[in-house]
Amino acid sequence: MTDQNNLEMIIEKQKNNKMKHNNFSAIILLFGCVLFISCSKLEEKPYSFFAPSQFYNTATDAEAGLTAVYGPLGGAGGLYGRVGWQVPDYSADQMFPRAVVGRDALTTFNYDPSLPFLLTYWQNCYAGINNANVLLVNVDKVNMNATRKKQIIAEAKFLRAVYYFHLVKNWGDVPLRKDPISDVGQTDIAKSPRKDVYGFIIEDLKSAELDLPASTTVRGRPRSMVASALLSKVYLYNEDYTNAAAYAKKVIDSNVFGLMPDVIGLWNPNNEDANRKEMIFAVEYTRTQNTNPGTDITAFNAPAGSGTKYSFSVFGSQFAYINFYKSFNDNDKRKKLMDTTFVNTLGATVIQTNPASAIYDRAFIRKYEDPQATGANQGENNFPILRYADVLLIYAEALARSTGVTAAAMDAVNMVRRRAFGVVDNTYDLSTTLTAPQLIDAILQERSYELCFEADRWYDLTRTNKYLQVASALNFYYVARAVQPNHRWFPIPTQEVQSNLLMVQTTGW
Repeated sequence: MTDQNNLEMIIEKQKNNKMKHNNFSAIILLFGCVLFISCSKLEEKPYSFFAPSQFYNTATDAEAGLTAVYGPLGGAGGLYGRVGWQVPDYSADQMFPRAVVGRDALTTFNYDPSLPFLLTYWQNCYAGINNANVLLVNVDKVNMNATRKKQIIAEAKFLRAVYYFHLVKNWGDVPLRKDPISDVGQTDIAKSPRKDVYGFIIEDLKSAELDLPASTTVRGRPRSMVASALLSKVYLYNEDYTNAAAYAKKVIDSNVFGLMPDVIGLWNPNNEDANRKEMIFAVEYTRTQNTNPGTDITAFNAPAGSGTKYSFSVFGSQFAYINFYKSFNDNDKRKKLMDTTFVNTLGATVIQTNPASAIYDRAFIRKYEDPQATGANQGENNFPILRYADVLLIYAEALARSTGVTAAAMDAVNMVRRRAFGVVDNTYDLSTTLTAPQLIDAILQERSYELCFEADRWYDLTRTNKYLQVASALNFYYVARAVQPNHRWFPIPTQEVQSNLLMVQTTGW
């Protein structure tokens, strides 16, 4: 094993060992108030452990409590530290991991409820939810600016909805915790039906939409139209296509967001402020040492042994399937967000698709490239949770499913395609002869191209019951993928089943 592989395995083992000691019950019994490092580039200094009755006294306390709600989204052990994109993207048909520290289990579907990735995912979501619940129960008593207090409540509800949306996409029926946990007797709770979880998410987002500000200068903070955009996606997943289309149209008509003209420049971390026109909501990272966390997604994507444009060690731990790369039209600029060659440290060009090479049958991912990162885990790349292009495609799909082939649906998807091909005419527009089912399939394919490597594809496959098709996404490294019907939902983590007496394991597990 190379020194590079050893480096990543050491880092991974340290993180896994830390997580193994974080029992879910212990997390929530600390009143959900372990303040993780915030992913939102905020200035508040995080507190450690506190009792809510002693803490929520001042406006500063309320702001710090809100920072705690943001915390599980980012940071080294947070949701988007790794597992938020690893779990869905390694399961789908666009990228695959190097077979190290158990990641290949997701790709081969050779996992069970003890898989650490699932526990980390689950714990981060419920930590964020409980932090939100604690804040919402206690913030009313704080004497502070009334408008800001309403905004804090709205942000907490928005984030609680985000965490629940993650849970319901992955597990379906899950425990619906609406109140903070204050004693061990409250750890036992049965799962709620998926429709009830969606109802609660929608309720939170509608409330947030009313009280979030119309604009904000604080990076990583949602505004009212962000809640509207997320509502469109939640309704799409809940198969309420009429409301999905209505909320997507609300966002489109608002002109608050829009497509950036350059689909490549959209991913330049040096242009992140301008790119917020399209990046509706994202997990924020920074290169700055000793302040807020950076991301190591660049190190994951860059090939190990790549050249001097990276001044730090890279892992070379995940790649695009070569067949996915080849499926792009050569005139599609999005194809340039992948590549099949790189320059190694000796200055030689390495061709990854050379059958005589040990690194045959893969392309590397450039979507999150940051040559100016200050270390393997100090990239500036923000990770998108929702983009305007996504809203356009939600609108197109929701219309196609609820109304059929319409000019509005075609226009929405063709806006995304024209930007991808760098044209203003109809050269690359979808055919006007498509039937409604054909249009839906074309939109899903467009979502795969536009939103690739953004932790979205697996959920498009599961919500449309097409996930079994990933069995055919094979290559030199993965010659078989044993996906089965029970993989529609992930198993409840073993630790949660053991600590919650009312928990019933996911069907089929």
